[in-house]
Amino acid sequence: MLLTGLSLVAAIAGCTAGAPLTIDLIASKDVLAPDVRGDRLDLTYRVNRPSNLSVSIVSRSGSTYALRSDEPRRPNETYVYPFDGAVPESLDSPRRRVLDDGPYELVLAAADSNGQKAERRQAIEVRGADTQPPAIENLSAFPPSISPNFDGSDDVATVSYRLTKRARVQRLVLDESNNRVYVGGTELLEPGEYAERWDGTAKEKPVPDGTYRYLVRASDAAGNVAQTEVPLIVSASGNPEGRIVRVDFTPHRLMVGQVLTVRALVRNTGTLPLRTNGPLPGYEYSSFDSFGSIANHQFIDRLGSWRLGVDWAGSPTSTGSKYPYRWGFPTDLAPGDETMVEGQLRVEHGPALDRQVGPLNNRIFVYAGLIHEGIAFHDDRVGGTWIEIGY
Repeated sequence: MLLTGLSLVAAIAGCTAGAPLTIDLIASKDVLAPDVRGDRLDLTYRVNRPSNLSVSIVSRSGSTYALRSDEPRRPNETYVYPFDGAVPESLDSPRRRVLDDGPYELVLAAADSNGQKAERRQAIEVRGADTQPPAIENLSAFPPSISPNFDGSDDVATVSYRLTKRARVQRLVLDESNNRVYVGGTELLEPGEYAERWDGTAKEKPVPDGTYRYLVRASDAAGNVAQTEVPLIVSASGNPEGRIVRVDFTPHRLMVGQVLTVRALVRNTGTLPLRTNGPLPGYEYSSFDSFGSIANHQFIDRLGSWRLGVDWAGSPTSTGSKYPYRWGFPTDLAPGDETMVEGQLRVEHGPALDRQVGPLNNRIFVYAGLIHEGIAFHDDRVGGTWIEIGY
């Protein structure tokens, strides 16, 4: 039998500390149809003194499903428990399934600090229930171990799965202490094959080394919730760091066709190796070349690799690339190590000319940078030097 309201204010106000513990209860309906429309009922209740409250549902056969357990409630405050017809596998499980059609009783049980108990039961009926939960099939991660250190090798895992039913899907990553380190967006997806990517970062920083769990959670409109997970190992995680300790350009005066030399001392200031790419130190560029045009294009950008770069204002290269002249280290640079990088640049164009007055400007301004390719420019525009060019 449904109550007509929670307006027993006078009676509640007159309660004394010695009065029996009571629960006032209203159910918004007594027939529930948990299907694609997302039906639900609201249990509105309050207790007359401080107590802990539990909520469960009992089937006609006597099966009991816990919904809430020993949650503190303040006296004479109104609470609402929304029930959509789905019950969890356990109180700490995100997985839920909708109850089969049939009669049930929702049970509210309260207990105060003196050991007094009170209970209210509300009969409901479930009709037309959608009891088929979505399934997340063939969940896999490749590679199963990633190294989020921005070196372009195994930095990102691709997680793929099949969704069998229209559902709202969320992706989560938990660490070994079950803390959420990554929370993906929630999307309403149709049945089909899907793939997501995780780069091993949280708040744009690589997560620490360890074993993580990538979770995919799917919730349908009826209230069914499925969840599947796959392990992901993170190793060699971190931010590589480097800097140019010193850079010199020589000579400061040269003729068109002569060679400008750059020498730079580079130090690995981080805790991870700096992987490099060619050409090797000593390579001689023409001023009309670029790193992408030489050696049959074998020295194009390689994501995550490190190189020394040189550029100048008014560079004549047609690629439009920043730092068109780039040299790799002799070998990959270990943490704490230093290396000398030397490169040559044959200046084959001269200052701009005016037919009446001759050269408009006989100087160029050259500078260097440490390039983490595809990621960032470190020590950008350092070592700036004026070089005088003559014919």
